[in-house]
Amino acid sequence: MKEIQRYIEESFGLSIKFAELTETEVRELPLYLKGGYELEKARLGKLKLIFARPKYEDYTPGQLEKQRELLSDKLSSIVVFVLNEIEPYMRRRLIGSGVAFIQIGKQLYIPELLLELSDIKKQYGSEESKKSHLSVPAQFAVLYHLEVGSIEEMPLSEIAKLLSTNAMAVSRIVKELDQHDIITIEGSRERQVCFSKKDKKQIWESVKNLMVSPVRKIFYTDYPLDSEPKAILCFDSALAKYSMISEGRQPSYAISRKDFMELEEEQNIPLGSYGRFRLEIWAYDASNISSKKIVDPLSLYLSMRELEDERVKMALEEMIDNIKW
Repeated sequence: MKEIQRYIEESFGLSIKFAELTETEVRELPLYLKGGYELEKARLGKLKLIFARPKYEDYTPGQLEKQRELLSDKLSSIVVFVLNEIEPYMRRRLIGSGVAFIQIGKQLYIPELLLELSDIKKQYGSEESKKSHLSVPAQFAVLYHLEVGSIEEMPLSEIAKLLSTNAMAVSRIVKELDQHDIITIEGSRERQVCFSKKDKKQIWESVKNLMVSPVRKIFYTDYPLDSEPKAILCFDSALAKYSMISEGRQPSYAISRKDFMELEEEQNIPLGSYGRFRLEIWAYDASNISSKKIVDPLSLYLSMRELEDERVKMALEEMIDNIKW
């Protein structure tokens, strides 16, 4: 269900975690339910979900309603049907009955999410979020503007192409940046972004405290990351390229969470507390904002600024001072 995870996280900025059903949970299900659906459980905020993808296309709204109740009762979770195509009459019937469903890339309907309004508001621009930090997609958009190319006075559809995302995700990014007073939105028929500060260094100074480290997890491995095209230098291995600090003995590489999941599935990478390489799993793909096989300097700064080493702090400041804005 990786495509579901990607759709929800990229389109709505919500973190969702998937897991397989346990043997006990599978035993609880009647044979026709086990045979009729691909099932996987997930957590979306406080909600426990079961994503059910029908194996056959001859289902009816009535069958989905009935089997939703059975699955929900057996697994004590909200059931979300994963549907490829939905006729208008079926969509109306499902929504009218409160049956949750998802069409990847098109629509997500989970009525129970309305009960989580406080959590959703934190994600999409409440007063609390304005005082905390930017979401990952919004942070990535600002870094792209600062380090790759301007997204100012550009139609939102064009921004979506540059950021390799969709119009809905860009609308949420723009709304969030507007609420933080980083940008203003101009135009009515075709909306465009205008940054409140024109100087890129000034933008950076105004947003850096709203940004968070892109590092999500750290592992060690003997897998040859130096030959892996999706992995790029990070941590002190990257800092040594941008400053006078010496490189550490252990090469460090970063890889996006999405690419890591694909790589792990293909190669079954051995991970542990020790290894030849240090591996950082990042919330976004830093290679999209770097022209070299090194993480970009602003992301590197965000990933290391909490370290207490004075030499590192001096090297980070040196790196920022050397940026040609």
